[in-house]
Amino acid sequence: MPENPNIIMIVADDLGWYDLGCYGNDFIETPNLDKLASEGIRFTDAYAAAPLCSPSRASLITGLHPITVNITEHIHGNHPAGPNQKLQTPPIAQQLNLEFETIAEALKEKKYHTAFIGKWHLGGGKFKPDNRGFDLNIAGAWNGLPQSFFYPFFAKGEKPEIQDSSKEGDYLTDVLTNQAIDYITKKKDSTFFMSLNYYSPHVPIEAKDSLVEKYRKKRGVADESLLPNIHYAAMVESIDINVGRILKKLDELEIKENTIVIFTSDNGGLSVREVPAFAKHTPPTDNGMLREGKGYVYEGGIREPLLVRWPLVINEAKLDSTPVVGQDFFNTLMEVASIGKRTSDGVSLVPLFNGDTLQNRGLLWHLPHYSPQGGKPSTAYREGDWKLIHHYEDKRYELFNLRKDLSESYDLTKEYPEKIEELKKKMDAMLLEMNAKLPEPNPNYQGDGNSRSN
Repeated sequence: MPENPNIIMIVADDLGWYDLGCYGNDFIETPNLDKLASEGIRFTDAYAAAPLCSPSRASLITGLHPITVNITEHIHGNHPAGPNQKLQTPPIAQQLNLEFETIAEALKEKKYHTAFIGKWHLGGGKFKPDNRGFDLNIAGAWNGLPQSFFYPFFAKGEKPEIQDSSKEGDYLTDVLTNQAIDYITKKKDSTFFMSLNYYSPHVPIEAKDSLVEKYRKKRGVADESLLPNIHYAAMVESIDINVGRILKKLDELEIKENTIVIFTSDNGGLSVREVPAFAKHTPPTDNGMLREGKGYVYEGGIREPLLVRWPLVINEAKLDSTPVVGQDFFNTLMEVASIGKRTSDGVSLVPLFNGDTLQNRGLLWHLPHYSPQGGKPSTAYREGDWKLIHHYEDKRYELFNLRKDLSESYDLTKEYPEKIEELKKKMDAMLLEMNAKLPEPNPNYQGDGNSRSN
């Protein structure tokens, strides 16, 4: 295996599994990402570690399960139970604590140069990327979203590293890519790890007028309630255009061959209205055949696009249906960089790069919270084709066979009681082993009502 490749990890925000052309979307145009898929591995069964941003991002950067880092809800999002919430949900850490090693910190063993660009949402101050192993931090702090995708993006003067070099009319996705290209150019003769985290297509749903007009004409009708929303489609294409700019720069600098490019998202597409202050143009998208979306442990909330290109190792297009998850990236990159560190919460995906297989394993998603999107406290467990969901409010279970029923439309609990018991034991064992926090009865509960978070 080639030594010390450059590593570029690109993470979109709220991009759904069905939002790319290579995953079946026939409205949103994503030619650059489709080309990336044609030059590497496209994973059909890749998952975020959680259906919300902070926990999945913590797992991406540490290789640890959200339970392990005690971030099972988005930071700043977990509130005391209201009178119409049946359960009191457990508290979470309000930052990624310093005891948990990041990919950037681990790669220092091989003297990698490291940069973080874009959304962090894992704590500010001493918990920011520049204190977590990244030599360079651009726009990464406590924020979960910008005030606007157009300049000045955040509160005036809050992120001078992008605001001072930007002007009226500039678009955030473009500006972050400018910084990424500048970093790649400067480090082309060294070995680097760059984590580029777009704030898009998260709310506020704002896109360039030219692209919005393109999709307005393409749709041919004035109804903006049709999904995906034309503004959202334009945001996704902006991501695609900017990924294309990065790939072109790798070609120009002649460093494509030994550069790993990973593209994924942090949770499923937003299929409901969210964040009242930014509610225009939402819900922005649907998730195709997948059930629900962001904030739910159904497939629409956790199944993600995942594309991996490494020309020196992956020399032909591959389609891989192995179930993989965000916390696998740490072990994968440690093996790639010939570093001995591993976490027990994930596995290395390098065997899949070489055409081999992974040992069958169970995957666990734990959301003991009420999500802003309407999801209720629940845990999901997948092994092979089978997926079990435990709903804590009514202590109900659902069982699905994903190979036969990807849309999770047919609950098989009555038909397969033995399978329920088998998976329940494994799910409970994992929760116990990881010391998972569970929701408890809310002593102030006054009735059903609306169970969404405060």
